[in-house]
Amino acid sequence: MDTEKAILTAIYTHLANDTQLSSTCSGVRLGLVWAKKDETFPYLVHRLQSYIDNPNVMYRGDYYLDLWDHRDSASKIYDMRSRIIALLDRAYIVENGDAFTVVQSDGEMSGGIISARLWLATGWMIPEDIEHIWHYSMLFTMRFTRTITEITNLT
Repeated sequence: MDTEKAILTAIYTHLANDTQLSSTCSGVRLGLVWAKKDETFPYLVHRLQSYIDNPNVMYRGDYYLDLWDHRDSASKIYDMRSRIIALLDRAYIVENGDAFTVVQSDGEMSGGIISARLWLATGWMIPEDIEHIWHYSMLFTMRFTRTITEITNLT
């Protein structure tokens, strides 16, 4: 699996399997770039944009996570935001063979190579034309390495 896909898969798995976020969202629905048509609220959409620092090994990245909800107030969006910050801010992603796993900054890392680090850069509410639609966008900055296989294939 290429590095970007592995990172997105690790983040997806980490968010989708978190019981507290799942409880807040009545089940985590996380899509890649766009949500399904008529997706049940609340839902999340994510994407990763990468930049080459060192063409052989290192990348910088911007991980965007958009939160969507439909209700009278933005309270659930802010509950979701709070939990996501706890899950991803200062987290690292560990590579164990072919699998990537997100480890929270206060978590224990067992084996593996740290492949990525995430930091919350900013977040903002985006005004929507439809009343009671809440859209909050988050941006995490990231530094990550190519997988060992990708580095080996470069030589």
